Amino acid sequence: MDTRNEALRVCRKLARGRINDAVRLLFEPQEPECLKKLDLYCVAEVKRNDKGVEIKFADRLKAAQMLAQLGGEDSVQPLFAALNQSAQAVKETAQYGGADAV
Repeated sequence: MDTRNEALRVCRKLARGRINDAVRLLFEPQEPECLKKLDLYCVAEVKRNDKGVEIKFADRLKAAQMLAQLGGEDSVQPLFAALNQSAQAVKETAQYGGADAV
């Protein structure tokens, strides 16, 4: 597989990846053998301290932008549309007195 196709594959996976298994780690302790079965591809960092666990995820927007730059823009249009729609909804809510939305 060439480098460009591999980059497209990784960007698609990061842009669309699920975080369900990572969130499960926060609430359900897992046995070591079960950890191997979890899909943690989109996890960028995990920190555990006396206050709890912090999980940082890969930046979906950055992955989508990279995907568009690499020429896979058709597959990211729905993501961009959803992000735009969400941003517009937050903006409208804030304009109409919903200060908690921002």
